[in-house]
Amino acid sequence: MASVNIIEFIDRLRALRKRNFQSSPDVFWADFVNISSVLCLSEGANILAITGSASPVLQQEHIASADSFNQKVSLLTLPESEWLADLVERGLKNGFSAYHDKVALQEKPHWLCFRLTTLQPRVLILKIAEENNARLSDVVLRAQLMADIASDAPAKEEKSETDSLSLLSVMPEIYAAKSLGLSAYALVNELVAKCNDIDLSAIGWQKEEYVRIECISHFDRFEEKADLIKLYEAALEEAVDQHSVLHLSHANTTDGMIVLAHEQLRRALGCEDLATLVIFDTKGKPIGSVLIVKMKGQIPSSAVHSLTFVLSLLSSRFDDLKRQQDGFWKRLKHKASNALELLVGPEWLWTKVASVLLGAIAIWLVFGSLSFRIESNGEFLTDRTQRINASQDGVVTEVLATVGDNVEQEQTLLELEKQDILLQLTELSAERQRYLSEEDKARATNDIIETEIAKARGAQIDARIARVQAMLDETRIRSPFSGVIIEGERKDLLGAPIRKGDALMTVARIEDIYLTLSVDERDIHFVEVGDRGEFALVSQPLSPLAFEVDKIIPVAVDGGQKGAAFQVKATLLEAPQNWWRPGMTGVAKIDKGEAAPYWILGHRSYNQLRLLLWW
Repeated sequence: MASVNIIEFIDRLRALRKRNFQSSPDVFWADFVNISSVLCLSEGANILAITGSASPVLQQEHIASADSFNQKVSLLTLPESEWLADLVERGLKNGFSAYHDKVALQEKPHWLCFRLTTLQPRVLILKIAEENNARLSDVVLRAQLMADIASDAPAKEEKSETDSLSLLSVMPEIYAAKSLGLSAYALVNELVAKCNDIDLSAIGWQKEEYVRIECISHFDRFEEKADLIKLYEAALEEAVDQHSVLHLSHANTTDGMIVLAHEQLRRALGCEDLATLVIFDTKGKPIGSVLIVKMKGQIPSSAVHSLTFVLSLLSSRFDDLKRQQDGFWKRLKHKASNALELLVGPEWLWTKVASVLLGAIAIWLVFGSLSFRIESNGEFLTDRTQRINASQDGVVTEVLATVGDNVEQEQTLLELEKQDILLQLTELSAERQRYLSEEDKARATNDIIETEIAKARGAQIDARIARVQAMLDETRIRSPFSGVIIEGERKDLLGAPIRKGDALMTVARIEDIYLTLSVDERDIHFVEVGDRGEFALVSQPLSPLAFEVDKIIPVAVDGGQKGAAFQVKATLLEAPQNWWRPGMTGVAKIDKGEAAPYWILGHRSYNQLRLLLWW
């Protein structure tokens, strides 16, 4: 409406009401559609005629492509849906019907149907966009006032219609006023001047919890504390409190309403009828009310309806002027309230939810904190290992332990073949006996020389026997200390020929197990001696082990496809368990304190990007 020339619009509305319906129906409907579209804030309008009584048929009314001002007709395209027939049927029966579909929290436009007062049944179809849903009650009132314009029956109250249309002429004066007080003064005086059914009028504005009178027609000044003024304000406030039109002479319109203040004012003024109409802002909240008085006779209901229509058109103007009159802080509060309503209101629900979630994530990424942990691969190792080698040539005849077995000190691990050694020992024992006999023979003949020779040869045989006996003892290979076998499979050793010095088994101590980590070169500059972390074995991922970095080896090794890596030695802070074994692997995470999430999640990508863009 802000872009519409109000005076021209009123003239077109008056001309349409006076025009003969039967003279040129197609042009009449073209004007009717365009005026209805603008007046009712609709995306367009359409006229349907209903033919037949047993099975009613909806027929498109013939409408010209351009109106009498050569403007294109805003003809509304009707959907081919089942609800359209039901909408028209309810509209013919009740005079008005509406259809609104709401699917998946997405608002749809309102479809409105109004019965026209023509001899042949006709209906007006309007489509109201969702942004105008808040003003739906005003749209319904305007469309109902438009419905009788298309009547081809003779007018019954020509004077009342003329007075109703004359109320629209007050609008230019209101829009021309630069302040709220001037607009109110213009309204009350123009109502009395333009409408024969109004002898006196007054207007008041809502101020916090009360309504304060602004001006009264024909009065330049009045005493605000006068008893009569208090009665005016009570009547104005009575209508505002009930958010309804209060008309004394029409019991059906005030049924269930409280009109005590109106009765007191009527007796004080000595009038026969009065009515109060509420002015609502664009959000449906009352901002004031207008009182009209007729000294003799009753105020026609058409005049009340027309004034209600005019006030609905002027509500936005009054609201703007009232806001301009407020102080800076009130205007700021109003703008802030509108902004908050836009932000937290029901419109665009999922967009707002997604925006809030994204905003919360962004705030957490910048101002939140996250534990920064350097991840690496780890392995159990120990330096207390000893390799068990073969002490002589031979064949392994028995293997008493294998890889993974716990062994005690001096426990026999395997045995070598000793048949040849036993034979040598038997031969040496026989030879020793021979030399003993020779020694006894020489001693019997008192041959000292031969006795000493035999004794020396016996000592030589004893040495050889001791050496062979040692070789026999060495056929039993024992563990040098308590530990666990980490090399030496039974299936590989049993029956295998060996040579002196061949590696047979490796035994390691469990007590001195430590942790070796392989840290990526991109993270090694973060690691320092004394850092702590946790190590989770592949076999026991739910029981992480605490460790402390003990040494960083400053030489990179090849890490395969992942690039270079550095070896880091760490000391386990827990007592060794019996099931621990050197060579066990897992994942280690070194704690480096708290840091911003955006840095933790993006510092590697940022460094990689810098390398790519480096020229």
